[in-house]
Amino acid sequence: MSFPEVPSGFSVTFCGDPSLPADQAEAKAHSSYERGKAEAAEFYQAEIKKLRDDYARRQEELLAKLDQRTTEVVSQLDNRLPDLVVGLAERVLGKVNLDGEAIEGIVKGMVSEFAGQEEKLEVYLCPQDLSLLKAMARAESQPEEEEEETESSEEGFASAIAGIFDGLDGDESLLAGYPNVQFFEDPSLVPGDCQIKSRFGLLDGRISTKLRKVEEELKGDD
Repeated sequence: MSFPEVPSGFSVTFCGDPSLPADQAEAKAHSSYERGKAEAAEFYQAEIKKLRDDYARRQEELLAKLDQRTTEVVSQLDNRLPDLVVGLAERVLGKVNLDGEAIEGIVKGMVSEFAGQEEKLEVYLCPQDLSLLKAMARAESQPEEEEEETESSEEGFASAIAGIFDGLDGDESLLAGYPNVQFFEDPSLVPGDCQIKSRFGLLDGRISTKLRKVEEELKGDD
């Protein structure tokens, strides 16, 4: 509104929106308060969501790194485990003291892989194991020798029996039930090793060969 001249004869005491009744003013103030509270709640909820999303992202990154590291460690173990197992077995087996019965068990286990008792076989053992097997066979034969000496006057029978075990090569009768098995000494073998020659070829029962087979089986899935 404009006037061509400055108005006179009245004065303006208030300029603005008309005053509201108390109830309306209170309602308007309450509405503004609620609107502000809603805006603040929306803001903080958005901030909380950002924090949650950031935490979830960091958690996923950490879990992914842990999973990757776990996979790497497992892969390294898979690659090293066969060597560790074989190395540990070699150290343990190297400290095991085998007696005559253990040697006999090893030999019988390998001899049993052939068809029958009539199969002609050559068994090769290290000098130490062959000596143990001879000593055990000699101890088992002594009662029979004493009985023969009391029942027979033929001299030299016991010495003939004992002589079977005195040779270094071609010893027989060291393995009960297998008359066609001959035993030979092989200095290249170590305690616990056993090799058998037959008409089919060589059966390798060396500890190193067995360990290599175990290692190959452990690495078979690689």
